[in-house]
Amino acid sequence: MKKLSMMTSLAILLLTLVTASARPQRPATAPPTAPSGKPPDTVMLEELTWAEVRDLIAGGVTTVIIGTAGTEQKGPHMVDGEHKFVMEYTGDKIARALGKTLVAPVVTYVPEGNWENPTGHMSKPGTITLPDDRFVELLVNAGRSLRAGGFKTILLIGESGGNRNGMRMAADKLNELWKGSDARAFWVDDYYTKSHADQNKYVTEKLGVPADKIGGHANVLDTSELLFVNAKHIRKNKLVDAYENNGVSGDPTKSTPELGKAFLQIKIDNALAQIKGLMAGTLQRQASETPGQSEGGGRAGRGGRGAVLNAERRTLEPTMNTAPASRTPTQAPDTVFIDEMTWEETRDALKTGKTTVIVPTGGTEKNGYHMVLGKHNFVVTHNANLMARRLKNALVAPTIQYVPEGNPDTQPPGAISLPSPAYDMLLDAAARSLKVHGFKDILFIGDSGGNQTGLTSVAEKLNKEWEGGDTKVFALTDYYEASRVYYRAWLQAAFGYDQETAGSHAGITDTSQMLFIRPSGIRKDQIKPWGGPQDSGVSGDPAKATADIGKMGVEFKVNAGINQYKLLKNPPARGRGGRRGSGPDR
Repeated sequence: MKKLSMMTSLAILLLTLVTASARPQRPATAPPTAPSGKPPDTVMLEELTWAEVRDLIAGGVTTVIIGTAGTEQKGPHMVDGEHKFVMEYTGDKIARALGKTLVAPVVTYVPEGNWENPTGHMSKPGTITLPDDRFVELLVNAGRSLRAGGFKTILLIGESGGNRNGMRMAADKLNELWKGSDARAFWVDDYYTKSHADQNKYVTEKLGVPADKIGGHANVLDTSELLFVNAKHIRKNKLVDAYENNGVSGDPTKSTPELGKAFLQIKIDNALAQIKGLMAGTLQRQASETPGQSEGGGRAGRGGRGAVLNAERRTLEPTMNTAPASRTPTQAPDTVFIDEMTWEETRDALKTGKTTVIVPTGGTEKNGYHMVLGKHNFVVTHNANLMARRLKNALVAPTIQYVPEGNPDTQPPGAISLPSPAYDMLLDAAARSLKVHGFKDILFIGDSGGNQTGLTSVAEKLNKEWEGGDTKVFALTDYYEASRVYYRAWLQAAFGYDQETAGSHAGITDTSQMLFIRPSGIRKDQIKPWGGPQDSGVSGDPAKATADIGKMGVEFKVNAGINQYKLLKNPPARGRGGRRGSGPDR
């Protein structure tokens, strides 16, 4: 897998033959810099351009929230991405209420237990765990990156009990690194721990449910919150589906959107009060003082490594066999995304042969004055969906938005870097978690050049470790490497655009794909020939981009990824001795 495929080599030859001599790019008269223009009404970092973030920081927006969620089982009635959907909502509300605050991409890979002896949440298909030490490294690198870009206050807020220890450790490490500077990191524990105590009190007073009957996971609290935030992710026909070890602690049948709104406001208010106290210096503590905390924080077993009701200790793989055979979802939704599925739906998809899973890696990086920081995240998520549907036997794990972008301490405004080995360890944890649940083929794809080395090294390492088993990891580097060669050759043949015009970053190719996939991520008034100002970071001429060109770029990526997977899975015999191609043999 270290070498480009034969098709890639042929494409390189084709491009060499048809490419005209290089022409100059940005005119020497281009200004060194420029204002960004008015940003849209959003506080989400990946929905802003680097220049918009730069100018917001200059205007005093120097606080950023890193929300941590999780991908974990939430009973038969609720999707595995519940924490993510709730954190996106509350992060937005907290940032707007606090003022001068933005929100980094929500972290969906968090501590959920271990893969060696899966218990609790890890005993249910779809849950993905990232051990504490790796979780801390992710948060520390994110904090360093955001500090380098100009943010001064980093707020760590978590939706899951298992995240508490890692956020505390990350805040301590960042504050030690920044000692003597004007930067600081705060762990906002009242959002989780104090709020759960307050919510439980509310349930007892308003609904008459005794405290010891409220439960601790996928109960009336969790379910009501998601009913308010995104009701389509609740399977209402599964609310009354009680059986032993179903992943629920408590009774979700009393859940309503109105209760969810009240519960969420408790979280938002508690977080705001603690943040304001910490920032003003009138409050020193970061851990909640709420009495009766469990190990996981707040309600026993909610999130992280806490055990769920009647959970059994497991030692066998895969974990798909965790419920009576008769307990099958009646109507699974039309989605391939694990975080939009319940654990039962993932289990049943595995049983019907969907044992391939795609792990997309994107990036949060500078993409010119005209394109948002989250370009790679949006593109790779869209393309992973297409790949899974065309393969017909695949699901998609949450997109990894934190990838190698260079030294975290030298990042431009809004960019976030997770360099290796931390990036590799995140990929490793994702693959090990998915293997436990019964996935056989794990496909890594990366939408950025810096992602490729880690994909390859982790795949090689795991395939060596798992040699002789029935689980393989495929680093589909052709999704990026080969597709860009084909794409440029096509642009030359169809339009006469040479390599310099097409560009290698935020030029015709990248901009066109975003115009096709997510046009709201393009500031059309900021599209300038050759990227405009000298500090744009653009290579190529985005002024020539179109959605139709972007559609072709998507096809090149998707087809290159699928073709490489098929070739590696069933490599043709080569030479007289029948020598097979590179990659894992099947």
